[in-house]
Amino acid sequence: MKRTVVYVPIAIAFFICGLSTKLIAQEKGKESCITAKCHVSFGKAKYVHGPVAVSECAPCHKLLPNEKHKFQSIKNVGELCYTCHESMATKTTVHSPVAKGECTSCHDPHQSNQQYQLKKSTLSELCFSCHKRDLIKKKYAHSPAAEGECGSCHTPHTSDKPKLLSKTVNELCFQCHSDMQDNFASAKHLHKPAAESCVNCHNPHSNDAKFMLAKDAPDQCFSCHANIENQVTKSLVKHKALDNERKCLACHSPHDAPHIKQLKDEPMSLCTSCHNNELLKSGSKLTDMKELFDKNIDWHGPVRERDCSGCHQVHGSDNFRILAQKYPSEFYAPFSAEKYELCFNCHQPTLVQDQNTTTLTNFRDGNRNLHYLHVNKKVKGRTCRSCHETHASNNARHIRDAVPFGQWTLPIKFEKEINGGKCSPGCHAPKEYNRKIVETMKTETNE
Repeated sequence: MKRTVVYVPIAIAFFICGLSTKLIAQEKGKESCITAKCHVSFGKAKYVHGPVAVSECAPCHKLLPNEKHKFQSIKNVGELCYTCHESMATKTTVHSPVAKGECTSCHDPHQSNQQYQLKKSTLSELCFSCHKRDLIKKKYAHSPAAEGECGSCHTPHTSDKPKLLSKTVNELCFQCHSDMQDNFASAKHLHKPAAESCVNCHNPHSNDAKFMLAKDAPDQCFSCHANIENQVTKSLVKHKALDNERKCLACHSPHDAPHIKQLKDEPMSLCTSCHNNELLKSGSKLTDMKELFDKNIDWHGPVRERDCSGCHQVHGSDNFRILAQKYPSEFYAPFSAEKYELCFNCHQPTLVQDQNTTTLTNFRDGNRNLHYLHVNKKVKGRTCRSCHETHASNNARHIRDAVPFGQWTLPIKFEKEINGGKCSPGCHAPKEYNRKIVETMKTETNE
């Protein structure tokens, strides 16, 4: 077997001195420690420590006075090693055996068949002599860890990085995951934990959750977003999207994203990627919103801004249709301002609270407020969506063509006129209104 003598520049001089000492010893008739009778195997391994290679035991082993083969115990191994080798305990993070001067915990001081005179056949076996093997025994294992390549990420002696890492966490990850480095560099929005350190979410060795996450989604997400967890778990009406196999990741990107809140797409496009067909909800059908938007030109304000969250709470809500605030779910509802929190977020409540007006609304007959007439009732007040399409319509003011009423699609038949309009819905006989009546009456009175 080919032998390799292990030494560093300082040890070269020692090797030369040792060789000279050996020759002098032979000249004086002294025997080496390595003979056919004693320590016979020393110097025959693939990697041999410099002093052993030249049969020089004395620099490390000191005879007791007046003894031929009894030696002083080595009380400080590290100090002895540092007489030739430079100290390894120089940086902010020092491996525990190094800090304690226990060089021989990992290195054989005489010889080994492993590079650096390591005591085990592989680096990982050496590491696992102290560290629990459970590190790599979970369902999903990181390839370098599973292959025993501990040195790919960690230095064995000392480092300026935590956990004896050779570089920062993300720099190490990017060495293999270069695609993520490119994405991070060009991203408009980076997830803060990912930007700080990949190990905020991923276990670098192994874990039972896919992608070596500390937990499966959504629990991983909830470890930071406790307010969202509370909303999702305690809300009476839950967003069906969270039943998706990917959970939070159905809408959010965990690393980099083109939109705020780590959204994978702009909000409305993201919503219509699911609401692009009729969906069943508790036995009833939800409208195909994409088709509705495509076929109707007059969009409600929040829809024009492509902001579904203007009205809907996207994770969960205590209100019907996961609405962000209160709004009646019935066709008829006794009026109270509290029931219309959602609408009165943008619209003035006086729109339906003042019986007479010439300014609050164009839906009036003279000064008679027809919003008040329809909505502000103690028993059968019509909710806003009795006449208005809350998302989009082809009629001005989002007036509906028809509205579901039980099993019947109730027609509205609204016709706009210069000073008002008329309708002949299924709920009452044809009626019309004229905003100019008051002005005409005033003119006639003045004459």
